[in-house]
Amino acid sequence: MGDRRMASGGPGRVARGLLEAVFSNDFERAREYCSEDLVMTIEGIQTVRGHDGLRSLMDFVSEVATDVRTAIHHVLGAGEIAAINRTAHLTLGERTYTLEIGAFFTVRDGLVTEWTDYQDAQEVSRALGH
Repeated sequence: MGDRRMASGGPGRVARGLLEAVFSNDFERAREYCSEDLVMTIEGIQTVRGHDGLRSLMDFVSEVATDVRTAIHHVLGAGEIAAINRTAHLTLGERTYTLEIGAFFTVRDGLVTEWTDYQDAQEVSRALGH
C-alpha cells in the first residue's frame, strides 16, 4: 500500500494522513502510514521508536489531555521530505493550551520513517510536572 500512497500525492499526503489518524486517535490507521522502524521526536522533550512507541505516545496524550484538536495550515512535500505547519489545541486539567508546531517527515516507500515536531512546549511541560 505504501507505493500507492506516494503515487497519489507524495510525501505531503502521507504525512498529512498520519497526522489526521493520530489526532483522531485511530492507532490502526496511523500505523498503516508508518514504517516499523519509525523514529518520532518531539524536539527537546521525547523520542519514541516503532509502532509501540507511537502507540504509547498516543495513549499518553489521550490519558492526560482532553479536547485535543489540530488545524493543518500548510503542507509541503518534495522527494522524500514533507513539512507541515499546524496549530494544536489541548486541555490539561482546567487550562487550554495552543501550540504552533512545525513538523518534518521523511517518507520512504510510502511510509513515514522519521517524524520530528518542533514547538515551544514549555508551558505544557510545566503543566505535566516536567
